[in-house]
Amino acid sequence: MSEHLSKVLLVEDEKSLATLYGQYLKNESLEITHASTGREAIAYLEHNEPDAILLDIRLPDMMGTDILEEVNNRGLDTAVIMITAHGSINTAVETMRGGAYDFLVKPFNRERLLQTLNSALNRKKLASLVRKQELSLHDGFQGFIGSSQTMQIVYRTIEAAADSKATVFVTGESGTGKEVAA
Repeated sequence: MSEHLSKVLLVEDEKSLATLYGQYLKNESLEITHASTGREAIAYLEHNEPDAILLDIRLPDMMGTDILEEVNNRGLDTAVIMITAHGSINTAVETMRGGAYDFLVKPFNRERLLQTLNSALNRKKLASLVRKQELSLHDGFQGFIGSSQTMQIVYRTIEAAADSKATVFVTGESGTGKEVAA
């Protein structure tokens, strides 16, 4: 049985550093794709959803934060690890608030990179398992049809209201399941 290779997009404009990071990761169960510009990274994301992105903040054609925003706008389930030589607490906090999983300051060693990347990949796998479990718990919830993220929120809201003694007013268009919710 072949082992699933996690897909990692490495976005680094300095060829020597990209080669070094590739050497750090060469013995891991990873499929690594390198992009040296923001445009290349975005083009890759058009047709691929990597499990993780190692993303330099300063690129020749754009900021890595622009790519992070693109990942968020597309709703990709990708762990983004920001990399910079110009690390500051403010930058780290800002990128984490923007949805980055972690932040690495150059120079870093192989162990630090592996620890951060493995942590991100493991967290992503765990979140995926939790989502699958939630979907199976709510599949066909009380006569409703649908297992989308939005419907999961509706199901949780119904469950929370069901335990309450409060009066609940259910509104919606005809045929949307108001009576089923009640």
